[in-house]
This record gives sequence, C-alpha cells and structure tokens, in this order.
Amino acid sequence: MQRQIMSALPPGRHRQCSQRRGRVALRALLGAALALSLAAIGGAHGQTETKGKVAFVGDSTADGLWGGVTRLAPRNACLKGNVELGRFAKNSTGLTRPEKFNWVEEIKRIGDSFKPQVLVMSLGLNDRQSVIVDGKVIFETAPEYPARYKERVTAVLRSAAASKTRLLWIGLPAMRDAAPDKDAREKNRFFAEAIAELGDPAMQYVEPWKLNPAAAEDKFASFGPDETGKMIQIRMSDGEHFTPAGELLVAAYLLPKIIATLGKSGVKLGEACAS
Repeated sequence: MQRQIMSALPPGRHRQCSQRRGRVALRALLGAALALSLAAIGGAHGQTETKGKVAFVGDSTADGLWGGVTRLAPRNACLKGNVELGRFAKNSTGLTRPEKFNWVEEIKRIGDSFKPQVLVMSLGLNDRQSVIVDGKVIFETAPEYPARYKERVTAVLRSAAASKTRLLWIGLPAMRDAAPDKDAREKNRFFAEAIAELGDPAMQYVEPWKLNPAAAEDKFASFGPDETGKMIQIRMSDGEHFTPAGELLVAAYLLPKIIATLGKSGVKLGEACAS
C-alpha cells in the first residue's frame, strides 16, 4: 500500500517557532519516558554501555512502528550510537497463509542472521480470512477458529524463544471501519491469550497506542494533538495505518518499553540515554 505524507505548515517565522517548540517538547517527552524506563531496569551512573539490536517484524503496521522509532531514536545521542533498529517487516503478510510467507521460519532466519535481543512484532492486518489446517478450510466464524489462529501465534512465539530473543507483540490500533475494527480487537485478544497461555516471561503483549491513554477502549480518530497540542492528521486515509506524524506519537509510547526490554535482555544503556 502506497503511503502518503500529508502536512500543512504556516509560513515564515510562525512555522519556525512552531517547529522549534515541537522539537523541544518532543525531546522532553522522550527524555522523561526514557528516564522512567531506565530507572525501572536499574540503570546506574558509569554503567558500561552495550549496543542493542531491535528487529521490527510483521506486516505494514510493523513497518510503521519501525519508521516512527527510527526517526525518534536518533534525537537522543546515546540511543543513536547504541541501538541498531533492523527493518524486517513484510507488507501484505500474516499468519493465515504460511505457504506464501512463513513467519515462523522468518523469525528463525532473523535470529540467526541479525541476532537481535528484542523483536517488535505487529501482525494481523491481513488476516481477515480463513485458516487452512491439513487441507481443511476453517472460516473465521467457525468455533475452532480462535484456537487454530492462536496456534499460529504460539508457533511464532516458540520460534522467537528458540532464538533466545525477547518479543514485544504490539496490538493493532483502532480502525475506522466497523469490520476491520472488530477483527483487530479480536486478533488482539488472540495475541494476548496466546502469550498468557504460553507463560514465557520473555514474550509480552503490548496494548496498542491510544489517543486517550485513560480510555478503557480506544476509538478511531483521524486527527489528534501532537506533542505541542496542535491538531494534526495522525491516521492515513485508508482508516488503518498511521501517518508519519502519528507514527512519531506511537514511537514515543513504545520506545521506553523497547529500552526496558533491552535492559531485561542484558543491554544496559546507562543514564546518559535519559538526558
């Protein structure tokens, strides 16, 4: 799916001031979030820094996560030199058609070649369809569909565990249209249940970013406030993906979780990353 970048900036000095305020505010937001995450993993002054590797895997939603984090992380000098962000997402892939693209095997390949400490995964956008098991077509409405789909999720988790890699499975965000929104919420439930049933502490389900963090259930919105409070377009016209501006907001939410997970895997970035 071809992505579009939409932006509208006021001219002259007002634009420069707005951009400057945005950069300052975003740095403050990122710094505060990273400080909390580093405190949680016990970062200490003078601690030896080790370069971490994070692989972004999944479909086009995962590619959007990579895009946001890749643009946000370099604004912190410590992260820029000590975290490598691998781009391994494959558009139009999923779990329902492994004969076309098998994420179980791909996770093993990435683990062997890139050797990440953390996998950041987002899948399911292309799985609004039946699964085929031993030649039998199991439709989404079939009673056994949830169990069969969760088997596919568990197979990916086991592949990550075999690669000695921690995994953050990011839930799908709210969708504009009713059918994909209902499916995304159901898929998120399958992801969370499969991870809970596996019981491996290295595998974690992460709730999707919400426009209103305090809301029990997120609602789709095409526009929302950026870090300065200015209303911007945060979702693409397809009602599913984020705009580049929206991806930055999601990245600010996810990056501290990624840093904390790197810490659990033995990568200690030190207090400088929060400055």
